[in-house]
Amino acid sequence: MSKEYMTAMSMIKCSGATVPVPIPIMCPISHGVISCKTHLPLLNANDHIPLANIMTFGTCKMIPPTPAGPVPCVPAIIMAWKSCDLHYFIGGAPALTKDSFLTCTFGGTIKFQ
Repeated sequence: MSKEYMTAMSMIKCSGATVPVPIPIMCPISHGVISCKTHLPLLNANDHIPLANIMTFGTCKMIPPTPAGPVPCVPAIIMAWKSCDLHYFIGGAPALTKDSFLTCTFGGTIKFQ
């Protein structure tokens, strides 16, 4: 069965947030591998840096609102992507697939849409 590899501009959503976002096309590090299908850079397990690879997701549903209102969802990610393709490495790290996911320390799970 063929795997679907993820590229920049792939949409991701956190289960503990309100808005899906794309992974930016200008990730801090280019791994030098471009998808023939989309002509966009392929991603690897190390593309998990908050506010560089992973943008804000609207408001956080995991943190109770403050008197000032809802709390913005700024991802708190300390570990690399999980469920990557361990047989295909890009830039020294496993390639991301549609099944890859991240866990936010606030309790949400970030997945590709």
